[in-house]
Amino acid sequence: MSRLAKRPRANHKQTAEALRQQPGVWLVVGDYRNSISADNLARRIRYGYPIGNPDDSTPYHPAGAYETRTELVEDGTRVHARYTGGAA
Repeated sequence: MSRLAKRPRANHKQTAEALRQQPGVWLVVGDYRNSISADNLARRIRYGYPIGNPDDSTPYHPAGAYETRTELVEDGTRVHARYTGGAA
């Protein structure tokens, strides 16, 4: 059985900065192999939870300033986000 190719890791600091520079514009955050991982990341972005190590902060701040959506793609689930600028 062959292994799945590694996917590039998302650079969340860079993505969050790009989103803040373009309020209201949907940008791709990354592609994930399964919908559970994608949904978990989307929720962390919306609520400003840490990404990765729980001791780390999040680049997606303040909480409620981002909206997310997911879509099924050929080999997984894609996460999109946009910066709205205000807390929900």
